[in-house]
Amino acid sequence: MQFSKVIYYQLKFGLEKDHTDTSGAATGVSALLDDSWLSADSFLYHLCKDFFSLMLDASSVDGHLLLWMRKLKELLENNLGWEFQLNSVANGIYFEEDDEFAPIVEMLDDPSCN
Repeated sequence: MQFSKVIYYQLKFGLEKDHTDTSGAATGVSALLDDSWLSADSFLYHLCKDFFSLMLDASSVDGHLLLWMRKLKELLENNLGWEFQLNSVANGIYFEEDDEFAPIVEMLDDPSCN
């Protein structure tokens, strides 16, 4: 739980747009990171999405950990525009449109296949 709390506050401070250092130079995300790190196609986005999905699907999660996970998710969604909602569902199976490792699932409509 402490780890997620520290990550939350570090990112909250780092993602602030209006803070300046002592020399008056603007600092923040754009000054420290390339925009590709913050895109919705970055490895960081995919890792966060997997983490949030695992936390929400777990049968038992500590309440404080769940609270900080939700705060972190909200921070990333609000400041970076990332969306962590599952894209689409068919018969209880969630599909990622850009998931290159996802199995191919073919839905058969023919009732004679049963």
